Amino acid sequence: MKKALLKTSIREIRNSPARFLSILGIIFLGTAFFVGIGATGPDMVTSGDDYYDRQHLADATIVSTLGLSNTDLALINEDNQVAQAQAEYLLDLNLSDKNQVLRFFGYNSDQKLNHYHIVKGRLPKKSGEIALDSLADYNKDYRIGDKFTIAVDDDKKQQLKKREFKVVGFVNSPEYIENIKRGNTNVGSGTIDYFAVINEADLNLSAYSRILVQFKDTKGQTAYSDAYEKSTDKGMKSLRAKLANRPQLRLQEVKEKAQTQLKKVQNEIASGEKSLDDGEAKLEKAQAEIKAAKAKLAAQKEASQTEAKTKQTALTQQEEELKQAEITYNEQVEKLTNEQAEVADQRKAAMAPTNSQTKEKIQQTEEKIASGNNLQKQFEALMVDEEELGGLIDEQKNTLIQLAEKVGDDALINTVKNWDEENTTSEEVAVAVKDLTHELSDLKTQLEQLKQSEAATNLDLSEIEAKERTLQTTATQLAQTKETLDQKATELQTAKEELTKASEKAATALKEAEAKINASEEEYKTQLAAFQEQTSANMPKLLDAELQLKNEQKRLAALKPAEYIFSNRDDNPGYTEYKQNADRITSLATVFPLIFYLIAALVSLTTMTRMVEEKRGEIGTFKALGYRNHEIALKFFIYALLAGIIGSLLGLVVGFKLFPSIIIKAYGQLYNLPSFVTPWYLNYTIIGIVVGLICTVGVAMLTVRFDLIAPPATLLRPKAPKAGKRVWLENIKPLWRRLNFNQKVTLRNLFRYKLRMLMTVVGIAGCTAMIVTGFGLRDSITDIIPLQFEKLWHYQAVVSFSDEDQNAQARYEKEVKQLNRYKANMPIATETLTLSGHGKTPQDVSVYVPKDPKDLAEFVLLNNRQSKREYSLQNNGAVINEKLAQLFDVKIGDTINLKDNDKQTYPVKVTGIAENYTGHFAYLTPDYYEQVFQKAPSYNAAFLLFKKDLSSSQEKDVAEKLMENTGIVNVSFLSDSLNALDDTTQALTIVVWVLIISAGLLAFIVLYNLNNINISERIRELSTIKVLGFYDNELTMYIYRENIILTILGILAGLLLGKIEHDFVLKTVELDMVMFSPTIQPLSYLYASLITIFFSIIVGIFVYFKLKNVDMIEALKSNE
Repeated sequence: MKKALLKTSIREIRNSPARFLSILGIIFLGTAFFVGIGATGPDMVTSGDDYYDRQHLADATIVSTLGLSNTDLALINEDNQVAQAQAEYLLDLNLSDKNQVLRFFGYNSDQKLNHYHIVKGRLPKKSGEIALDSLADYNKDYRIGDKFTIAVDDDKKQQLKKREFKVVGFVNSPEYIENIKRGNTNVGSGTIDYFAVINEADLNLSAYSRILVQFKDTKGQTAYSDAYEKSTDKGMKSLRAKLANRPQLRLQEVKEKAQTQLKKVQNEIASGEKSLDDGEAKLEKAQAEIKAAKAKLAAQKEASQTEAKTKQTALTQQEEELKQAEITYNEQVEKLTNEQAEVADQRKAAMAPTNSQTKEKIQQTEEKIASGNNLQKQFEALMVDEEELGGLIDEQKNTLIQLAEKVGDDALINTVKNWDEENTTSEEVAVAVKDLTHELSDLKTQLEQLKQSEAATNLDLSEIEAKERTLQTTATQLAQTKETLDQKATELQTAKEELTKASEKAATALKEAEAKINASEEEYKTQLAAFQEQTSANMPKLLDAELQLKNEQKRLAALKPAEYIFSNRDDNPGYTEYKQNADRITSLATVFPLIFYLIAALVSLTTMTRMVEEKRGEIGTFKALGYRNHEIALKFFIYALLAGIIGSLLGLVVGFKLFPSIIIKAYGQLYNLPSFVTPWYLNYTIIGIVVGLICTVGVAMLTVRFDLIAPPATLLRPKAPKAGKRVWLENIKPLWRRLNFNQKVTLRNLFRYKLRMLMTVVGIAGCTAMIVTGFGLRDSITDIIPLQFEKLWHYQAVVSFSDEDQNAQARYEKEVKQLNRYKANMPIATETLTLSGHGKTPQDVSVYVPKDPKDLAEFVLLNNRQSKREYSLQNNGAVINEKLAQLFDVKIGDTINLKDNDKQTYPVKVTGIAENYTGHFAYLTPDYYEQVFQKAPSYNAAFLLFKKDLSSSQEKDVAEKLMENTGIVNVSFLSDSLNALDDTTQALTIVVWVLIISAGLLAFIVLYNLNNINISERIRELSTIKVLGFYDNELTMYIYRENIILTILGILAGLLLGKIEHDFVLKTVELDMVMFSPTIQPLSYLYASLITIFFSIIVGIFVYFKLKNVDMIEALKSNE
């Protein structure tokens, strides 16, 4: 018997696959959506927790305003709540050449906490290597193998031992889970661009920068869970107690260490000053010695010159005497010479005719006489030998001519010359001889006269010789005088030479001394120049060192006890936001799956009701055959169970894997998680299956119960069709008369099947409402950016000042006006207080006090969101934001109590509730602030407004210029918040599209199922109409007209329901710090309507082919 029932159950599935699949599909979709959206939030948390555990993310971080020491580390390790602690060095640097701010972490291989996740390459193994933030690789700023050169200011150079590094890898840090933000700093632009990991040995820091802590109780606990938060709070409380006495002790340690260093510096300064003083004294001594040497040299030079002058005077006098003697000598010589000349002239005059000419004439005359005698003898010989005269040859003639020439007789010479060899006669020769004889006689006479003259001359010469001898004696005396003079001249010359030598020797000695002095002076000048150079180089350093020493001493004197700052993971960039995004998704899972399941239950109810009606006869037959009710119900139970189980299981598989993957990948653009974990959750599994079975098995048992109590005879008879009756529109005669036959039939059918009409309208309305809600969420999320950052906030940047630098704002006022595109700035006092009460979670409230409230409207719009009324600050209250007012149910005129860190309460009256979408604020006038807080506001910030929005590079330049003011601690731009919010809205938009697509698929299933039921219920009616001759198109329009009206009614109802659902979802999804825009854009309503119409058309196409293939005969005899 049971076997037959089982067969009929299986056969029922095979015979009605469309109905089975529609139930299975809607359960599948509902379960998949429920577990998918529901599990996405926990999957994000689990994935984050898995990443934190694998990378050993620290639970807490401790920093101190005076740095940390080994004593701090030892005390922390002694805490019984601490599992392990790790001290770290870090350094924030502004790379001026790259216009980037980097945070450098010191790394060693023994690192226990905050392990880096390697994206590319490796971590640094040795000095000079660096691993950069993976964001730098994503932005293509650096590549592996690049040389990373650090250009920093002089005051930072000593903190780094190296300036050039080699990029060896790119890494992520669990400390920076967010993909963009790296936190803030007090250097450069105030915002960290990248972090970098270098060898710890490359940093030169005197104290630890921070200590990371991992607690014992947090091991095995899931991040973000209440248990983890409690364990963390417990550990933090224990750490605070353990380090409670450290602020004062740390101050003492720092002062002692600084004093030691200052003393060392002071000694170095003193040593430097002493070195300069010693150098100066040495130079002064050298200068004095040179001065004394110059004076001694001058004295020696003067003495030498005086002595030389004295000697020179004596020599000059001697020289004058010598010159005078020489003059006398020369005069005597001249006189002697004159006398000798006179005697010589006398001798010359005396000896002139005899001594020279006379003697010569005598000699010549004697020679002539001799030659004449010889010639005479030859002539005589010629005369004797007359015969030979004719043969006188040329040689003999020449001889005669020579002799005649010696005699000097020209006539004789001519006579001889005229002789010829043949015609010469003795008479001619005799004439010649005669002439020659006369000539010789004359010559002899002349010779005698000459000899007499010579004798007279010799007598005068004796007298002259006597004078000459006298003169010779005088000459001898003068020669002796000359010798004496020469000797004296020699002696004088020797004295001169000796004087010259002495002078030269003295001059040489003086020159040597002078050269030595000059050398000493040059050396002095060199040493003086070196001293001056050293002084000019070292004196500013010494002065600067002295100034720094004084400043450091002042700083040390002004140092306050160290402030120990304890932070947990919530303070890591992006950590809390990650959980908030997960919570947003989880919030969606509390609303939409409920609607999905309600529609699924509705469709299942309609489907199973139709199935039971179709099987009335079968139920009656089984009852007539003796089957018990629970056995008959088993068929429907199995049918619904299989549809519910299969749909739920498929939904679980798809839901746990597909939906989280899509959504988490969308958020993956925002976060640095290397992998995501998508486990199965038992609670979601059980709930999904149970709810799926309730919507199928529960509904099936509910619908079949009514037929099971009827008797078999009743069940075996066909159920009487509903009686036709008038519709209320027929009472409106003018309207009803104008309707054609098809329109009247359509209206009668709609009102005839009221339950089916209601189910269809509700189903379409529910799907349309979900689509409207999806588009509405998209509008609410994306509208935040233009509303908050364009409509409400007009300024572009916030500048924060140091509380300790009182002149920072005055310098800023001058500097800010030099910025490009500058328009205005508004000094403002800001502090964060807490508002609690009414059983609500305490909220942080930013209190803003503009210096001049009249300027506020230029920077911030304070208006009522609904009435658009603009608020101005009054001296009798504050303007708060709308979300804060909603959370604590505050109205205008109420008073809120703000608390500071010391739990001091300040009552603030609310005079306005302004539109705002992110964060909480309270704006007060300076007078009202002073009235409430009993102190004047401290203007520690300023809103900065530019004429035009700045690009990211321009923002960096502005921040860097402003941060040069040491009194400015941070410059933050609204664009950073805008970009972060934009990234979040983009990720949420993906979630919204998942919701919209799921709602669209649900609409398709609902429309298809309801249309399928409609056709099944009216198959005999439709067959009859077709038998009557209606064409396929007319038959299709017979059904379409009803569907179109129901779709329109469902869309209109869905649009209204969607607005209500959207408001409910917003309240559920919104976080305490965020208010979404409650406005749904008109286009969203249009898109939702078009999507519903689109799926209705798709279903209509399926309906057309089903109606076209209706078997009329089978349908008309089905009751038989």
